[in-house]
Amino acid sequence: MDDLKSFAVGGAKILESTAGDLKGDGSDGVVLVLDPPSTAASASTDGPSRIVTILMRDAAGKLHQVASNARLVPCATCGGIAGDPYGYTRIEHGRFIVAIGGGSRERWSDEFTFAYVPARNNWFITHVSRRVEDSDTGEHKTIDLKAGDLGDIAFGDFDPSQIPEVALP
Repeated sequence: MDDLKSFAVGGAKILESTAGDLKGDGSDGVVLVLDPPSTAASASTDGPSRIVTILMRDAAGKLHQVASNARLVPCATCGGIAGDPYGYTRIEHGRFIVAIGGGSRERWSDEFTFAYVPARNNWFITHVSRRVEDSDTGEHKTIDLKAGDLGDIAFGDFDPSQIPEVALP
């Protein structure tokens, strides 16, 4: 059994861990979503964003952190009335998806898909789906962005605030 808690440093807590074939080659890895502790500075704001970390096994079978992103999953209170915006992480043969969402009358959701590129030994954003829906009127809008729309962005460098938002008129 792996001690995933050893990756939750500085008072962070494990929000979720998802294991699977992250490279698409049968190798076992873990996507860890960490919830950092609030600080005095964050007490007056929404709080710190979550840290999404990719762990892979070395030749001896020990997990090591190979990449992380502290911009992908917003803070626990950043989902508005809907509550915690973190939805889930799903691993599929050589790729993983992180979903978030929130809102009140206007509900929003985002799905970010990252795929492993063996030649570059890293994961890159390949798809973003952003959706908003008015719960009273049923009006909705979705944007789907593919790798060509997003550019060549590695997992650790991806910043959702740098891509177009979806909004109702």
